[in-house]
Amino acid sequence: MNLWNEEAETFAEHWTAFSAPARLAVADALGLGAGDRVLDAGCGSGPFCALALARGARVSGIDAAPAMIALAGRHAPDADLCVGPLDRLPWADGTFDAVTGFNSLQFADDPVAALREWARVTRPGGAIAVCVWGPRAECQYDSFLDVIRPAPPKPRFCERLVETIDAAGLTMRAHESVSVPFEVPDRERLEQALAFDARGADMPEAEALTAMLDAAEAFRRPDGSYRFENTFRYAISGQP
Repeated sequence: MNLWNEEAETFAEHWTAFSAPARLAVADALGLGAGDRVLDAGCGSGPFCALALARGARVSGIDAAPAMIALAGRHAPDADLCVGPLDRLPWADGTFDAVTGFNSLQFADDPVAALREWARVTRPGGAIAVCVWGPRAECQYDSFLDVIRPAPPKPRFCERLVETIDAAGLTMRAHESVSVPFEVPDRERLEQALAFDARGADMPEAEALTAMLDAAEAFRRPDGSYRFENTFRYAISGQP
């Protein structure tokens, strides 16, 4: 949690735009529009809140990191925002037409319990959209991070997303992949972006950053820019 608070500005500046294709795909799949009541659970710095507001929705957001909520307040000033956990939401049953979570559900202490809580605040007939990193084989950036991992990576949450939805008693409506390449124009910008993961590594920050920059040369293009191919998976579900 300290990393998300201490490095909120770094993450928002260098990583928020990266997942824009996934946010747009989910908004389109939900048919998000004017008057819809939407909650983004684990809203981070508020990019989906801002997107939903631009489409005319009435938006709420919750995140466990106060620094992220402070940023969300700047990016989505008309949203109803609060600090709190993903599995205890301060809204009444059936408040929202849709609840979304972008790379957040996997951080809940109990993802099944959290998903049931998201369903509780969703109206009958409403939708719950969960979007997470895709399989490791489809995410070059994840494989790239092996250079700073002291142990083999944990299984991806996407591998148990379907069973999590089923365990929460929800019915799957859609399950799709979205291409989300990570691109930076030059080494300086890459180094700034990599600082977030370097500071969260189980090794000295300078050592981690050097290791990542060396490994990143495999993804450097002739014009000096860098590109990592990745996918996100999203699943839309609801009450049976």
